[in-house]
Amino acid sequence: MSDPTLDSRASPSPGRRAIVVLLVDDQAFVGAALSLLLESEPDIEVHSCLSAINAIARANDIAPTLILQDLVMPEIDGLTLVRAFRANPQTAGTPVIVLSGNDHAGSRARALAEGAKGYLVKLPPKAELIACIREHASRSAGGSATLDLTVIDGFRDAGAPDFMRRLIDQFIREASAVVRTLQDAAVRADAQALNAGAHSLKGSSMIMGASRLAALCAQVEEQVAVAPGGEVSPALMMEIDQELVRVQHALVAQRETIGQR
Repeated sequence: MSDPTLDSRASPSPGRRAIVVLLVDDQAFVGAALSLLLESEPDIEVHSCLSAINAIARANDIAPTLILQDLVMPEIDGLTLVRAFRANPQTAGTPVIVLSGNDHAGSRARALAEGAKGYLVKLPPKAELIACIREHASRSAGGSATLDLTVIDGFRDAGAPDFMRRLIDQFIREASAVVRTLQDAAVRADAQALNAGAHSLKGSSMIMGASRLAALCAQVEEQVAVAPGGEVSPALMMEIDQELVRVQHALVAQRETIGQR
């Protein structure tokens, strides 16, 4: 049964639909911690369900945009619950992100094989959690989330235009170099270089609000975990290259507006 004391229902900005997140975890502390991490995001609602047995009914009741669920629970195995969400007509298309206390490659691979769309080690860093939620929410809504303008506005509000320009320029240079490194590593099937490059670009992309690029880098990490030989799909590498171009254009457009607001 859901604990209402753990539900965070901040009102979204006018004209914006709330992102509804259902957390399924038997530990109340995890729900409280997650709500604290997300309290700065007024358009994200967090609803906690402490019992895996009630998770399907709870999801059917609130129609979540995204489901975060524990991997180890006393009543139902986490992988069984992932399959149940996939089999339930009302949640068949809802992204399920597994939360786990470990980062074992085998656990990650099994979760993704059962239909999970992502795998986070709890508790994830705030920026990574928000990027993950917004990316999957955007996909559900048919958007691309190339650039989260609230992040750029945060830099703008800090009142340091020269810093903002330099930060944008540095990201564009470094991101281009990292993508070239990733492409080369993919050709050589170099798992170590793929992981290092994807992790680096994911972190800098989250800082800049490039949510979708960050999520694509996370997919590289996931594919390498499933295929430790360093095999990453060419389609994913092409998508990263195309998304980087979109991010660069969006950032250049924002750079041109610095000092105009």
